[in-house]
Amino acid sequence: MPAANRLPVPSPDARDRLLETASNLFARRGYQAIGLRDLASHLGLHPGSLYHHIESKQGLLFELIESSLTDLLYETRKSLKASRSTDERLRCFVQAFIAFSQAHPDRLVLLTREAMNLTDDQALQVEQLKAVYSALLAEIIIADCNLCGPASGSRAHAIAQAVLSLLCGRAHWGNVEVANEQIVAYVQGIVRTGKME
Repeated sequence: MPAANRLPVPSPDARDRLLETASNLFARRGYQAIGLRDLASHLGLHPGSLYHHIESKQGLLFELIESSLTDLLYETRKSLKASRSTDERLRCFVQAFIAFSQAHPDRLVLLTREAMNLTDDQALQVEQLKAVYSALLAEIIIADCNLCGPASGSRAHAIAQAVLSLLCGRAHWGNVEVANEQIVAYVQGIVRTGKME
């Protein structure tokens, strides 16, 4: 095939820069407020050249959210492998979330605020990943609280949702001066409410 007929292959650096810039802009100003012209302008590109890197703005948002959740799951599982006790597993889970949210605050905003802009099919895929993540925590809660019986799963999932709401909400409140170990202690307190029922 003659060189003139080949499509340009985007360099990994250019793609990474595109993903980072889009993540930042979508998180700071909102997905709906950013057009492809805005994104191209921030990258120093012509708007049409973005299509060498992405299929659509909607596809870009989905890719950012899906990769964020996948990365959070990976980091959490990696952290949990090193833990031995249930108490240590809960601490590792929370610390992995805090580390992710501190290292990638824009990606957490996309997960918690911009997922509403996904198509139904995309949202379903994201909800499936969220369910896997939540189930990791629910398993830890079942073990930590020694839950058993037919209602144990639903109780553990309810507690997991409360914990995840706390963690995600805390990230949106800005720089709240609370030590990471204190957050772990708060979460342990919430989880232990499961023992009281």
